[in-house]
Amino acid sequence: MVNQVNSTGRYQPVYSNDKNTADKQQNIQKDENGVILELGKGAEKSATYSKPVQKRDSEEIRRLWNETEKTVESLRSIVVRLVVSQGKKLENVLSGREKLFVDAEARAEAERLVAEDGELGVKAVSERIVGFAKALSGGDKSKLAELRAGIEKGFRLAERALGGKLPEISKATYDEVMRQLDEWENEE
Repeated sequence: MVNQVNSTGRYQPVYSNDKNTADKQQNIQKDENGVILELGKGAEKSATYSKPVQKRDSEEIRRLWNETEKTVESLRSIVVRLVVSQGKKLENVLSGREKLFVDAEARAEAERLVAEDGELGVKAVSERIVGFAKALSGGDKSKLAELRAGIEKGFRLAERALGGKLPEISKATYDEVMRQLDEWENEE
């Protein structure tokens, strides 16, 4: 029986009239030393289905990131304006050593941002978070558990950063994100 044929010349395909070999694939490989011909050996088949890898939607990620940056900058500018106008240092305000007084204009601006239809409202923020999740996964629902875990971790870190308790708007945003992920999971 022939297990291997080495040659540096050309090779010719093997033909057979035998009906038993019609469904067997003749494997011919070329390597540095020549040609290796393995007769009667079927092609190796994968035991599992390999799903094609979904590509991240880089354009959508960039769009969402820019939108988020713009929104955060709006809030940051309110805080910086208050800090500067009161002659305080941001690090002292953040650490609690100094108090920051919020004027009516800043309060109205902040309320507009976190309103139901505002840029930092529950609806807008939850849609951005879910949009990021879908774009990062390439729309692959098999990654939902991983996406949920990452989102939950983010909310836990925010909770820790805020002294162990999230504001109601953050809790409502978390609930809305999870609802939207459930909805996406159940879509056909």
